[in-house]
Amino acid sequence: MAARRIGKYIPDWVKISTRVPPEARADMGRYRTSYEGLKTSLDSVSAKPEPIDWEFYAKNISKPGLVSSFQKAFEAITVPYPKDTKSAIIADREKEMEKLCEQLKKESLARIKEYEAELAQVKAQKPFEDMTIEEYLEDHPELKKQAQEELKQHIWK
Repeated sequence: MAARRIGKYIPDWVKISTRVPPEARADMGRYRTSYEGLKTSLDSVSAKPEPIDWEFYAKNISKPGLVSSFQKAFEAITVPYPKDTKSAIIADREKEMEKLCEQLKKESLARIKEYEAELAQVKAQKPFEDMTIEEYLEDHPELKKQAQEELKQHIWK
């Protein structure tokens, strides 16, 4: 179940704090303090309740049959829990999302490489201040072609 996995998650506060902008670090500190307090109080609660000591109550309550009737009524109670129909769907969706994330990560890394190559080309170019229009159009033949077509259209009108 998702709740069991969430309870086992331990945040890496150092790693998280490196990603938080400096102006939001105070908020993150308050959130961390709140989280630690809630986690401590949650950890102090046992997973199963303590069993009722019926003998202790039978000895200390003077009315005969009262404790035994409560015990019978307590043991007759059944709490209906709904069937878990969503955990399998959530697990499947989680696997799909992990695959999608990996795919997006690979695509992003490929785009980063393309952008770095493009940036290297831009940095390798002659500065715009020192470049003539002819030199720029020679580096960008598609723009040169477009400019020539526009000139032809304006000249023939």
